[in-house]
Amino acid sequence: MDRRHFLQAAGSAGIAAVALRAAAGEVKSAVMIRRTEPDRFVLDFSPREPRPLRILQLTDTHFGSQSVGAKINDGRSFLEIRRLVEEQKPDFLVHTGDFINNDQGEKVSFEAIEVFDELGIPWTHALGNHDHGHLSVAEFRKPMKHAAVGEFRSGDKNEYAFRFDITTGGGGDPRHSLFCFDSGFEEPNRRVSQPQIEWFVGQMKRDAAEGLKTPSLAMIHIPVVEFESLRAANLHKGHFGERVCFDSDTGDTFTALKNSGRVRAVFSGHDHENDYAGIWQGIELVYGRVGGWSGYGDLERGGRLIDIDLAAGGFTHKIVTPKRRDA
Repeated sequence: MDRRHFLQAAGSAGIAAVALRAAAGEVKSAVMIRRTEPDRFVLDFSPREPRPLRILQLTDTHFGSQSVGAKINDGRSFLEIRRLVEEQKPDFLVHTGDFINNDQGEKVSFEAIEVFDELGIPWTHALGNHDHGHLSVAEFRKPMKHAAVGEFRSGDKNEYAFRFDITTGGGGDPRHSLFCFDSGFEEPNRRVSQPQIEWFVGQMKRDAAEGLKTPSLAMIHIPVVEFESLRAANLHKGHFGERVCFDSDTGDTFTALKNSGRVRAVFSGHDHENDYAGIWQGIELVYGRVGGWSGYGDLERGGRLIDIDLAAGGFTHKIVTPKRRDA
């Protein structure tokens, strides 16, 4: 089932070095995060033994709807995500949008925030179109205890783009960077906004002045139009099950990312029946795997595990799903 038919059927503060509570008791994360500016965090990775930083991308969980079926599906999703975290042991979790169906009115439940806070690892959230709605972004974020989320001011409003500079061993120069963007929610503005693009260009200029040239990854909910270019050129590998819904994107975002000379990949969500990846003009375009059973689509739910080698600057990624278990 694709997006259109699913919708028709449906009724058309910074965090510091902290000990996180996991199900088995108190554990200390290998990741420590501190907020240095409203739109900027330092993520320090200090494992006991040298190894890659493990990031789990989740996307399109669509939690919070109050029908009986949605509650059952959310419970199933919560269980499978907990299993996925237990099995893959990520250091950091990045949710690339449509976390909660905030656009469905005041009866939506936000219990998923508590579930994610209790996973025992720090996390972040790049806004998706369904994350905007009844509650303001500030109110949406208020209950988050272990999520690092930022913003910057543009004119008289907040723009919800922010970055992580990744260090290792307790500090030093950043080894890698991670940029999170908000791709909007209303037509004709379902894309990364012009103020965010200008913010990113400004970040690159500031970094250049400071001698910072770290390789970087971008996290954006709605795929940029180049995902369709990649597919049309048959350069993708993975599952293509529905048309690419790049919505209002015009190519400006990809151009800014490419011109930086630093962005190695763009990770996206939004299209539940797609999980393909491929390289377009030197940048890898990567769909995550739909993570929640309350969204449309028939793909097995899971995530994408991203391993970043902070010593060499490279990264690998793969689709992961929870292991089947006997009832």
